[in-house]
Formats: sequence, C-alpha cells, structure tokens
Amino acid sequence: MQRSLFCLLGIVLQSGMGVPTAAQTADDSSASKQDVRKTAVPILEDVLVTATKRDTSLQDLDVAATVIDKKMLRDARVTDIRRIDDLVPNVQFNDRGPLGAVYISIRGVESNPFIVNRAAVYVDGIPFRELNNSVLTQLESVEVLRGPQSTLYGANTESGLVVINTQAPSDAFEASTVLTASSYPTGDAYQLEGFAGGPLINDQLFGSLSFRYSDRDLFMENIGATPQGQGQIEEVFLQGRLRWEPTDAVTVNATAYVIDTAAPGVYPFDGAPVDIDRYNEVYGDGVLFNPANPFSPPPLNGELRASEFRFISDASKDADLRDYTAGLSINYATARGDIDFAASYRSESAEEFGFDADLTNGALIAGGELDDTDVWSAELRFTSLSKGPLSYAVGASVYSDREVETFASLSGPGGIPDYVFAPAQEVRSDDFGVFGSISYSPPAFSRLTGTIGLRYDNAHRETIQTAGEFDLGFAVFVFDQLSLEDTFEELLPRFGLRYEANDFLTLYSNIAKGYLPGGFNITAAIDGLQDDVIRFESEEMWSYEIGAKWSAPDAKLYVAGAVFYIEAENYQEISAFVDESGQLQSTAFIASLAAIESYGFEIESYWEPRDGLTITANLGIVDAQYTDFGGVGADNVIGNPVKLIPSYDANLAIRYESSGGWFLRGEVNFLGEMPLDEGNRTGFNLNAVDTQAAVELYGLQVGYETDSFAARLFVENATNERRISGASFPNAFFPADGVLYASVDAPRTVGIELSLRY
Repeated sequence: MQRSLFCLLGIVLQSGMGVPTAAQTADDSSASKQDVRKTAVPILEDVLVTATKRDTSLQDLDVAATVIDKKMLRDARVTDIRRIDDLVPNVQFNDRGPLGAVYISIRGVESNPFIVNRAAVYVDGIPFRELNNSVLTQLESVEVLRGPQSTLYGANTESGLVVINTQAPSDAFEASTVLTASSYPTGDAYQLEGFAGGPLINDQLFGSLSFRYSDRDLFMENIGATPQGQGQIEEVFLQGRLRWEPTDAVTVNATAYVIDTAAPGVYPFDGAPVDIDRYNEVYGDGVLFNPANPFSPPPLNGELRASEFRFISDASKDADLRDYTAGLSINYATARGDIDFAASYRSESAEEFGFDADLTNGALIAGGELDDTDVWSAELRFTSLSKGPLSYAVGASVYSDREVETFASLSGPGGIPDYVFAPAQEVRSDDFGVFGSISYSPPAFSRLTGTIGLRYDNAHRETIQTAGEFDLGFAVFVFDQLSLEDTFEELLPRFGLRYEANDFLTLYSNIAKGYLPGGFNITAAIDGLQDDVIRFESEEMWSYEIGAKWSAPDAKLYVAGAVFYIEAENYQEISAFVDESGQLQSTAFIASLAAIESYGFEIESYWEPRDGLTITANLGIVDAQYTDFGGVGADNVIGNPVKLIPSYDANLAIRYESSGGWFLRGEVNFLGEMPLDEGNRTGFNLNAVDTQAAVELYGLQVGYETDSFAARLFVENATNERRISGASFPNAFFPADGVLYASVDAPRTVGIELSLRY
C-alpha cells in the first residue's frame, strides 16, 4: 500500500491537474492561444467554472475547484453520484443505505445521515440539501468547489459546493440511447436511458426529453425471512427541458422532471454488520445469551449466517418514493451586466417500512416512516461585466421547505398493513440572504486581484411537535406537545487574493467563513425533554487555504494543489440517551456541543504524454480531529479522528485510445483507514469494530468508440473488496452486542454498455 501511494504521488507530481477537458469554452482570438487549442486538451484558461455565477476560468479562480467534463464523466462511467469522489481529492460521498440520501464530506468536515449536508448540491441550478442518485442522468459537467461558498450560496455550503449540469437542448438535433447490463455476486442490474433534443420553433425555442428506466437487485442480499424477498429497486425518470430566446438579450430556461421509485423488500436505510464474525457468534451461536437478562441477545438467526454481501432481517419491508421538480431561469444581458432570476419547486414523498430494530431474523420490532417535503427557492442576481479592473455582483435569495414526518412501528410478526403510526411531526425552514462581492485588479499591478465578499443570512426554523406516543415494544417514547421557533442570523465574509505569476502559473489564497444554522429536534424521550436536547445552536467554521495552478506551455500537462486549515465550533453531531444497561432511552437528536480541527493538502493532475494516452491522478491527505465533544462519553472522543474521513484518498486512471477507436482504461482508488463513529462515546460496544480498514478498489474497461457508437465491457471493484459506505450505528434493541452496523458499497460488478448517438 505504501509503495503504491508513493508511486501515485510521483505520477501526480510529474503529471498535471485533474481538469480533463473544458466544461465550456471561453472566447479568445489570440493567435498563440488558438495554436494551443489545436491540441487534444484545451488550455487551462478555457476551463470555465459556472458555479461562480460568472463563468470564471479555472485559472482565474481563487479557490480549489475540480471541473469534470462530459467526456471524462463518460470515460469514468460516472453513473452513480458516489463515483464523483473518485475524481476529486479530499472529497467523500457517503450514504444511508440502498436508497438513502447521499452525504458529502470535504476536507475533514463530514456530513452524517441525520444532519443536513454541510456541502450543497445544485442540479441545473436547483438546490438539493439532500441528494440521491435519481437526478444523476445525461451529465454534461460536474464542478466541485472545496471550502466555504457561503458568500454566493448561503447556508449549507459550509464545506463546499457541487454543481451538476445535465444535457440541455441545443440549436441542432441530438439524440442518444444507452443500454447497460451488469451482474454481481448478489444479483443483476439493467438500465436503459435516452435523450432527444433540438430546435422547435423558428430558431427561438429549443426542447429536449430524457428518460431512464432501471431495475436492479440489492448489492447486499437479505437472506432473512422478509416476506418481500431479497429486495429489488425499480426506477422511472422522465425529464423535459425548454430554452426560449425571444431576443438576443433574453434567454429563458425551464425544466421539469418526475422520478418514481418502487422497492419491494427494501428499507432505504438498511445496514449490515461491520464485524461479520462477531455478529454470527452473537445471533447464530448465542455466545452472549443469558435467559436471566431480558436484553441479552438470544440466537435469533438459527442456521442463517451473514457474510460479506449478505445480511439478515425479517422485518416486512417496502419503499415507494416520488419526486416532482420544476425550475425556471431567466437571463437578461444589459449593457452593464447580466440580470439573472431563478426559481424552483420540489415535492418529495416517501413511504418507507422495514427498519429492523433488532437486525436479526427474530420478529421483535420494526419501524417505518412517512415523509412529505415541499421545497421552494428563488434568487435574483446582478453581475457586472468583467471588463476593466473592477467587477462586482449583488443579489438576494430565498429558500423554504416544509417537511412532515410520521413514524410507524410494528411489534412482533406482521405485514405492511400492521404498522402502527405515531402522530405526524412538522419541521419548517425559511432562509433569506443578501450578498455582494467586489474584485479589483490595480491597473499598475494587473496580475494581482483581490476579492471581498459578504453575505447576510437569516435562517428561521420552526418545529411543530404533536403530542402522542411512539411504541417500540421494549419502550414507549412519549412526544410532548411543542411549538418552537427561532431565527439564526450570520454575517459571512470571504477574502480572496489571486496572483498571476505568468500565463501558466497562478497562485491564490482565501479566507472564508461558513455556517450551518441551528434548529430544533423532533425528539421523544421517556424522562422528558431537556433544553440542550430540544434546541441546537448554529455551527460556525473558518477555512484558510493557499493553492497554485500550473499548465505546461503545450497544454498537455496540468498540476494544481492546495494546503488548508479548518476549525469549526458548535459542531453539530448526532446523539441519543441510553440507560445504565445500554438500553436506548430516546430517539436520536442533534447536539451542537462539539468542535473539530482539520488540516491537510491535496494535489490533482492531468497528463497527455502522447496522442491517445491520458493519465489522471489525485491525492488528498487530511488530519481531522475532535477538539471538543459535549455530552455522554466526551472524554472518550476528544482527540479522536472525525468519523467518515479517510486518512487519505487517491485515484490513478490510465486510458489509451487507438486511432481506430479501440480503447483500454484501468484505474485504482486508494482509501485510507476511516473511522465509522466518534469512538465509543456512549461507553458501550467497547470491543466493536468501528473502523473501515484501508482498501484499494480496481476497475478496468475495454471497448470501441466512434462518433455515433460505443461499446464497452467493464469490471468495477475487481477484487471484490467489502467497503463500508456510511456512518455506523448500534443495534437499537441490543445496543451492547459488540457489533456496529452500516451500509455497504457495491461488490465486484461486471457488465456491458452499448450506446448510440445521433
């Protein structure tokens, strides 16, 4: 492992930056740059970052950013949003299970399943504070900005920002179809997707339709007595887009899509035992069974045994998810700058049953949830022209969501109709922000540019908790009647400095503040609610970075790197009450009593040593620790590494394409040791395995590609490594069983992909 990493670091230092080809191309008429453009790779100045709202070139950007264009996304087969982190250093995408939302950790600032993302995601300009793979289709480009982006985007961009752009209609007819079939040790998967778009009326109105249908078995096979069987996920996606250009100065874009997911036999947040041998000893061999102790785990699994990609659950499971989204944007180009308006609406509903509290084949207790969410957002922005030494942007934004949750439980055996519902609980969020930024390059020293930005953010949070009970069989959680609201305000400054040493080397530094608003918990507790349980405070974070970007004169070699330091106070973490025996005494709640410190570096590269041969590589190393931790077991946590943050991550990919269209691509991903929890803060599960060991994941592709046709055979995770892909949690019914549970990434997958382009 060490030799492999040193070899990779050597390649990174000899090669260049993880910027493949341009997401968009800037206008430039200089003869020297036109000559460079004749090479297979564009110069670094032409790679534009749309996330800045100004189409800033990557070379001119004073933050660490990675732009992945359509070709690299296709070459890397990024069909799962969690694969994006393979191409970006110090970024990890984690999940809550087979259908759970995706959470993003950047530079040691983690996001866990029960706290809103600290990194925001925008898909075609529509904000997502929680994201799943359903929106990931027909990708045009992906931009990842590391470090706080609160000046431009407000709350929930504390650690960074991901901007995803999908294929839009153009002024020429385009169509494509992709068919993928794959197989893995626990099942099969099939997917068909397509796109068609082009001009509709008089070269002013353009439209497109895209679709995707997929049907797959779970990566983790359930061999328990679940009535619905192993588990299957069927998904339908349909999207329409329009672009209207009534005049040369006005452009209107509209999009709408619907996603329908049916998953019989699936609970979205299912987890498997991290320590398989220990789990089988406890629930198969009964090594802890004590008839005198009602909370002692009996051998509930009989002859069944869990294995690397098979888990055991008897709970009756089913999931149905629906997502309706619409967005509208208007751009008006004036003589002084651009006026942009954007608005969106999303409606999400979910019916999820089958949380197995005991995580065994015993019919003890199960849970479920109904969830309905409506989200509105709008933004108005003016951006000055970038000509001259001074440029600026000002604007305002609003974001509002309403979420209604209804918990359900099932004691003993039964089916979906037997679940009993607790009273509905409601959470409301209303965010408002005004912002501005100014960039100035002194005429006498035009290679130096300073930027100052400031945002005022106002976050109103409200919780309406209805009185009632939540019966889990072994305990009845009592909900008190509550109606709570508060407003959290923050000023978010940012200071940036960029120095263009020459046409090929840029140095930059920036200081930025990010935050995550406070709020209230929907919390049920047997012994009543405490003030620090009901409410949690706003989290604040300061980030400091220094970086550089360099491209070789022939544009075939790019290198970029940065060093950073981050500190966060009132760090929000998930918690719960347990009694002296380790028995759960509350539902999980958010507390803001922790603090973290993180520092490290990253380097990314792109190199084309000869025509048809490309090498991309990146490496990130981070040291993130808890410097404070309030509540139960705090002394056991301070100094521990932050959960879900690997000590290093790296990627090396080599692709060769012959002049005849045949290609071969190999890659390896390195992930360092990663803690799965804070480290025994409750005092229970002291002997539980709570760390994902370092892993190497290998992939290989071979195929043939022309302008209109492509075929490839692929294998991913070739050595069939078992990789934990999310935060761990204890057994809710038997919390002291010495086992932690977590979601698991895909096993070895072999498949074929055929695509046609018209």
